[in-house]
Amino acid sequence: MAGAVAWVISGPLAISIVSGGLIASFANGYFAWKVFAKQREVESAQILKTYYGAEVGKIILTVMLFVFVFNAIKPLNVIALMSAYLLITMIPMLASFFINKDDDDKNWREKNVS
Repeated sequence: MAGAVAWVISGPLAISIVSGGLIASFANGYFAWKVFAKQREVESAQILKTYYGAEVGKIILTVMLFVFVFNAIKPLNVIALMSAYLLITMIPMLASFFINKDDDDKNWREKNVS
């Protein structure tokens, strides 16, 4: 939606915003696919190995996508690109912070994890 709104202001601005959002979304989608593709009973060491491998792959994919965008899109608004990337990356943290509906002072972890 931010890209559609930015299109009214400037085409390169909108393309930069959409590119930053897509980079973050593709990288997070790759990570989720690698981690959750094989739902089976495995040892904790294998789970940890899968998470590390998925994180390394996510970082490599992110770098490759940034290199592609910097080379392919001219003119590019770098501030808009990075802002959209960081916003999409931070959405899970922000959502968990603002959606916490606990009535008392204790959070979910303190109540349910010993």
